[in-house]
Amino acid sequence: MRYSVPRSLSPSPVRRDPRESKGRSTYGLNLVNYSDSDDSSDSLEDTDSTSDSEVEAPPEPPLSPSHKLRPKATPEQRHVAETIAAIRLRTRHHDPYEEWEKQTRKDAFRIARKDHAALQSKLLSERDKSHTQEERRLAAIHTRQLAEVEGMLSSLKIQQQKEEDTLKRTWEERDKALWARIDAGIKVEEDKVRVKLEAERKVREEAERKRLEEEARKNAEEERKRKEQEEIKRAADEKERLRVEQEKRQQEEERRRAQDEQATADGRKTIGLTTAGEDWRTARSILMTIKNNTMKPIKTDKARRSMWGEYRRKITPKIGQLTNDSNSIRDITMFIQSQIMLPNPPHPPMLYTGLCSSLAKAILLQAETEVTAEKKAALPLAQLTHALLENLPSFPEVFFAKLVQRCGPWAIPSVLPTTDVTGEPWKDDDERAKAMGYRRSVEDNVPREPVGEYMLRVAGIMRVYFAVLKLPPNNGQPLNPLFQMPRLWVWLARLMGSERMLESPVAAQLIYTALDVLGSFALQVWGHQWVKLLELVYAGATAGYSADNKLIGGSSAEGIAARSRLKMEVERIMAGR
Repeated sequence: MRYSVPRSLSPSPVRRDPRESKGRSTYGLNLVNYSDSDDSSDSLEDTDSTSDSEVEAPPEPPLSPSHKLRPKATPEQRHVAETIAAIRLRTRHHDPYEEWEKQTRKDAFRIARKDHAALQSKLLSERDKSHTQEERRLAAIHTRQLAEVEGMLSSLKIQQQKEEDTLKRTWEERDKALWARIDAGIKVEEDKVRVKLEAERKVREEAERKRLEEEARKNAEEERKRKEQEEIKRAADEKERLRVEQEKRQQEEERRRAQDEQATADGRKTIGLTTAGEDWRTARSILMTIKNNTMKPIKTDKARRSMWGEYRRKITPKIGQLTNDSNSIRDITMFIQSQIMLPNPPHPPMLYTGLCSSLAKAILLQAETEVTAEKKAALPLAQLTHALLENLPSFPEVFFAKLVQRCGPWAIPSVLPTTDVTGEPWKDDDERAKAMGYRRSVEDNVPREPVGEYMLRVAGIMRVYFAVLKLPPNNGQPLNPLFQMPRLWVWLARLMGSERMLESPVAAQLIYTALDVLGSFALQVWGHQWVKLLELVYAGATAGYSADNKLIGGSSAEGIAARSRLKMEVERIMAGR
């Protein structure tokens, strides 16, 4: 902002020489000596300065001689004086526009505060009004909902009361019916007791009558015996004489029969045949020997038990890994032979026998689980068993003994004798069932497994056995006679000759299993003779095998199903001739 003042009149009509104004300030101040501070102050206070270059300073009177004698101010002093004069001028200047602007701001601020206060009051009033309306609306809604809830509770209470009344009536009717049944049961029991007492009375009367009759009969019998005693006594000598003669004849017959049996036994031994009883006793003796002379010493000795357990734990996984693949069968067979059964150096005899027992048990358990579920699983298991029977010493005898243990006398077949191989009778039914091959049931109230499970389990094991009979020798040396093809004929002939065993449903299932595995193959081997045996089997399954026309397998549901499968299998073999 620029300020200007009117030029003052010159005190003299004559302008001073411009050279005289060299010492003057551009603000219109006289150049004075700062040593005279009072004069300079008065001169600055009385003179209005301006920054406008167009304003000229008024002429000054000529200096007096005394002023001319004063020394001139230095440029620094002039600069300081000019600066002070400018500051004083600036501080004393009054600007109306600025005053108007300040006043305008104050008025605008006052009006704005007034409007803001009015607006705030209006907003608060409207908010209170809306809050009041909202509270009224919510109160109305609450009142309506409260009425609805009370109505709903009232209806629920009425419904609950109705349900309670219905339930109460139901319980009363149930109690009446229950007590009626109780009274009826009590009456029935009373009638039973009354009938029982009446029956007991009649039994006592009948017993008393019979006692009297028995006493009379005994008296008459005693009288008759007394009369006959003399006749008996007279005939005693004659009878004794006849008895002595009869005993002599019987002894002679027994001696001849023993000679004949001995000759027959010698002939059977010569050609390698044994009876069913001999086979069972041999297998049972081997089994008892393994149990008492092999496994017990192994399990009681810590070192032997540890070594036996180490090899036994290698057998079970290998048997479980068996598949219907020639390479797999060969690898597992070589591993069991070289790594487990016949290592270098060889096992002690006791440990080897124990491992043979464990190996046979593992194979039979695998047959129980796998072959029972899938018939095709019997072939690889039979190939492995056949290879082990060829290459492992003493394994055939141990395997057949374990087979008899798991299947009972059905592996021979033979009727279980009344005494054990030791000559002692069986202790109880559990021991006899165990010798038959039955396992204990998982149910506590059932002492042994059901016949159906036993039949399927034995059939699975025997399927592997029959498959072994079918396989030819690999190294040119025949297997043990117990595992050769003629054993099928012996097995089937023994079973068909035992009427007691043919009554069981197991017989029908095992005959079907044997024919399913070896029926067609045996027809090629034995021809017409095998056809005759099949005719005998078919007749036993259709017409009966005894004088009273009993059928193979009996009349149970399992026997009927197995007999049906047996007839269809015989028909299939005969149709494929």
